[in-house]
Amino acid sequence: DGTLVRSFPHEMTLWADDLYMSVPFLVRLGRLTGDNKYYEDAIHQVLKFSEYLWDEEKDIYWHCYYSDLERNGVAHWGRCNGWIMLAQVHLLNILPEDYPKRDLVIKNLERQIIGIAKYQGPEGIWYQILDRNDSYTETSCTAMFTYSIARAINKGWIDKRYASIATRGWAGLVKEKITEDGQVNDICVG
Repeated sequence: DGTLVRSFPHEMTLWADDLYMSVPFLVRLGRLTGDNKYYEDAIHQVLKFSEYLWDEEKDIYWHCYYSDLERNGVAHWGRCNGWIMLAQVHLLNILPEDYPKRDLVIKNLERQIIGIAKYQGPEGIWYQILDRNDSYTETSCTAMFTYSIARAINKGWIDKRYASIATRGWAGLVKEKITEDGQVNDICVG
């Protein structure tokens, strides 16, 4: 169906990370060439990844989908949700304001922001596995969510009432994850 997939660890595996690895490239190629087919493909990827990875029950994304097994992986990884959010922000940063289907991407982004908000920890930081507060608090997903939400508010894509999610994320990062000498802690390995 045109969705970008990997050949490992199973044939046609869909990994959330790959949305970030593809959409910023596609949208920049669209801007560079002036050919809307790249914008169309970028939007297509966002919508198809959401179709396969969005968990309606938990309102967050699964990390992967195995086409051969016709099922999702086992975790709602924080950073993969961050990659998906960042990919949408990169797309919206470049996609022309009046472009068809832009509103679908904004609605998808807002849905994700509302979903991840309920998993934000008491210090404003999200967990390595979003729906498992017994996993450690993780810096990179918190940074991606904080930036993406702030950007969406500043650009007027979403309502300002969501600002508290980003400001709590930033406060948590500064208080808990960045040392006085500028070291950043608790970033999960790839």
